[in-house]
Amino acid sequence: MTRHQIDPRQFSDSDLARHLLTVRGVQWMNGDRGAPLALLLRDHGVDPRTLHATLRGTPALRQTDLDVWVTACYEPAAAILTDPRLTSRDTTRQGRRRRVYSLGAQATAKFVLTIDDTALAADHADRARTGELTRDWLSGPAVERHRARTADTFTGLPLPDGEQDTFDLLADYLRPGTAAALAALLGLPAGPAQHYAALLPATTHVLDCLLCPPTLATGRALVEGYDGIAALVDRALAAPRELPPGALAGLLHAAGGDSAPVRPVALLTLVAGAHLATNLACRTVAALLAHPQEWQAVRQEPARADAAVTETLRYDPPVRITGRIAGEAMEIAGLPVAAGDLVTVLVDAAQRDPAIHPEPDRFLPARAAGAAPLVFADPRISLLEPVVRLVATEAVRALLARRPHLTAAGEPVRHIRVPVTGATARFPVRTAGHQTAPHDGAAAPR
Repeated sequence: MTRHQIDPRQFSDSDLARHLLTVRGVQWMNGDRGAPLALLLRDHGVDPRTLHATLRGTPALRQTDLDVWVTACYEPAAAILTDPRLTSRDTTRQGRRRRVYSLGAQATAKFVLTIDDTALAADHADRARTGELTRDWLSGPAVERHRARTADTFTGLPLPDGEQDTFDLLADYLRPGTAAALAALLGLPAGPAQHYAALLPATTHVLDCLLCPPTLATGRALVEGYDGIAALVDRALAAPRELPPGALAGLLHAAGGDSAPVRPVALLTLVAGAHLATNLACRTVAALLAHPQEWQAVRQEPARADAAVTETLRYDPPVRITGRIAGEAMEIAGLPVAAGDLVTVLVDAAQRDPAIHPEPDRFLPARAAGAAPLVFADPRISLLEPVVRLVATEAVRALLARRPHLTAAGEPVRHIRVPVTGATARFPVRTAGHQTAPHDGAAAPR
């Protein structure tokens, strides 16, 4: 794996705190001297789109530190994410995983924490193998069989009925609905499914902690929540005869009863998949509320929800930054990249590349099909695309059907230190109220 990426379970609070604070301090200092990637990763007091504009053009790949590269352009971003020579692991630096990062390390702090390599650090070859296993259970056609059940899950959630009642879109609707939908899709028994829903919020930073150090308390809670969900999966896989019909039972059968390849798929879906689907649905709703004419279009024609979700994947994706490690010396966008260098893709910037998308800063669900969203080009999460799209689309569709006059009751509140996902913590909405005038071109809340 990459340099100075440690497993927090293996370190005391004092050593883990030193690691996190040092990486955070280095990012902060590099941001102070104007390093654009450091400014994005420290995730404080900067407009990302201003930085994105400065990173476009020639050269398409910029070196922002000694062995760290970044691109905000679509074509090199797509090439980076689909190149098997760029990996999740730096095999030349295995020993550094046993050390916390220090100012005397004489190396750039690249990835920060590892939570589960088997589930969260897949490369192209890993995903090719997993694809064979999951084809009949988590592919697009397989997941489509669960559309009606997923829709029923969101339709059945209790919501306030009174006029002007306010509720939290995340806590009262998207998080519980997504957890219930994924538990049903995988076939978790009822008791473990409820426990999973309770543990899930603690794992919010599971994708962000790779590039941005969480606080000590958040990091410890993340591990506790993730390990709790892993224990639920392990118990379910250990008793296959007690599993309800669903993907877990099907995957176990496809694997000949071997739980080893099934476990990481289940954890990836239940943890990363849940947060991606929740964030994608939240941002789709936010974008629709910011563009009332689009809200009305989906309300009148529910099939348009799919197009709104697809446009949100481009306009305000649930993963904004992703990093890959050069597994060998190579050339990218005409520039020499050394083995072990970190190559970072600004996904949100690349998907607003004006060379690829006309009017890139406008939210246009009716936009003609063009370049594919880059979010799921990353092999670490590519497996999740059908599930995430399905859950987010049905969450949006059910919400519009149930609360057609929904309005924002305040600004969305983001978690801290979430530059990778930009995860929303709270989003107050009102069941009825005055719709504001359209303001096409406005950005969805970040």
